[in-house]
Amino acid sequence: MKRIILATLFCIFSGSVFAADPLPSWNDGAAKQSLIAFVTKVTTAGSPDFVPPDERIATFDNDGTLWSEQPAPVQLFFALDRVKALAPQHPEWNAREPFASLLKGDLNTARAGGDHAILDLVMATHTGMTDDEFEQIVKDWIATAKNPKTGKLFTDMTYQPMIEALAYLRANGFKNFIVSGGGIEFMRPWAQRVYGIPPEQVVGSSIKTKFEWRDGKPVLVRLPELNFNDDKGGKPVGINQHIGRRPLMAFGNSDGDQQMLEYTQGGGGARFELLVLHDDAAREFAYGPARGLPDVKLGAFTSALDAHAKKDGWTVVSMKSDWNIVFPTDIVAVDILLQPDAVMLEHAAANNARLLSVYPKGFALDETHTPHITMLQCFVRKADLTSLYAAEEKVLAAAHVNAMKLEASKLYYIAAGGGLGVAGIVAQTTPELRKLQADIIAAAAPFNLRAGPIGAFTAAHDNPAVDAALIDYVSKFEQIGAGEHFNPHVSTGNAPTAYLDQMMVEPFEPFTFSPAGAAVYQLGPFGTAAKKLVQWDLKK
Repeated sequence: MKRIILATLFCIFSGSVFAADPLPSWNDGAAKQSLIAFVTKVTTAGSPDFVPPDERIATFDNDGTLWSEQPAPVQLFFALDRVKALAPQHPEWNAREPFASLLKGDLNTARAGGDHAILDLVMATHTGMTDDEFEQIVKDWIATAKNPKTGKLFTDMTYQPMIEALAYLRANGFKNFIVSGGGIEFMRPWAQRVYGIPPEQVVGSSIKTKFEWRDGKPVLVRLPELNFNDDKGGKPVGINQHIGRRPLMAFGNSDGDQQMLEYTQGGGGARFELLVLHDDAAREFAYGPARGLPDVKLGAFTSALDAHAKKDGWTVVSMKSDWNIVFPTDIVAVDILLQPDAVMLEHAAANNARLLSVYPKGFALDETHTPHITMLQCFVRKADLTSLYAAEEKVLAAAHVNAMKLEASKLYYIAAGGGLGVAGIVAQTTPELRKLQADIIAAAAPFNLRAGPIGAFTAAHDNPAVDAALIDYVSKFEQIGAGEHFNPHVSTGNAPTAYLDQMMVEPFEPFTFSPAGAAVYQLGPFGTAAKKLVQWDLKK
């Protein structure tokens, strides 16, 4: 079932741009306008600045640009926990810095040693195991690790405006890369789940590895020796080595990103450079020392960098002024749907039973697969749910939905890979139903974020590719599931395509049914309507 829905998601994606506000978490202002204006001019055919899709490369620093890096970079906390776990095997660490300070919980003293101290930590805690073993260690740690200042999961401290920017660029044919001073093997295990950026599009610092055989298996073993430092002047080098194209857009937040932005700007033609200024102590952290903000040891945005950005025309984003939301932890992915009457339910149940008899591994229609017609899927702030419900209730009441007469016109299925397909009963699209969907989308528009994290769903998946595909699908729903692409249907099960092909040529007797209710569900794994949030009885 997992493979089926993942393949289905990939099959129906389109490369269209966002029709509505692509950056709803960005306040209207110069920063937002400059980003949208640049993307528009380089992706509009016939524009003098048009850039072909294969040249649309965007690079993003990670710490402080895509997620929070205070009170210390996330990988430093990972190293701290590794030191604690390995300390019983290394009694000498009690008298050796930076280990001694870390074991006492004194992070500031440990950081005072600068890059050399951090390198010592990495060499001692990130090596000796195979690449596969290290990947599992990182996955296990990142699943539960929390920021000591906020108590939030580190993965919940990504920046929602930047998540939207990533989605916006993907929708406009850009290929997004992380280019970070952090460890490449530390970021790759979770970057796709958190940002939708696959492992092969992550560039970072690395240690040396060697090939050997262990327990009869060929492996790569991590060695206590630095291979490449992907920071400052190393970033353009890493970009050239890993990507092979100069970026069209570059995003950063500190002195460590300056050379990447300079390298991007030096490419000629239209280019875009952006820096995030952390000036919001109330919602995140405030540090510079540019513009009189507090100084920090790592991730500094200096006055010299600020002046450089102004001189070269780089966009500087004020977190305090330019973003109306910072973190995505209060976001939910929803499905606004119609619930069919008993007539459709009876036909759907019969169809589901038939499919299960042929393919018992398929899904049954139950509470986690309730029959419905999806009208809209989107990301919404939890704080806006009550307002969303009120807006949609007005639309549904005015449309007299329960009086609609819909005709089930045919069976259909979507080939989903592996010789299987997802089947359903199609309802003929009527002008009334199309208008209802348009009104539902319009009512949700003030609350639709059009991008969100996997945490907005009831649960994540074991496969990061599924997470990324599902996020993209919901982000693009208005482009791929509405208007001329609207395909009202009730999914009824899955089976081998050879069997479904036979079903499709069988006579289908149309029948009439009506919507009996409507609801908003929180989306779950694989895009299922998993958790009912509110329901309306349209018969009243």
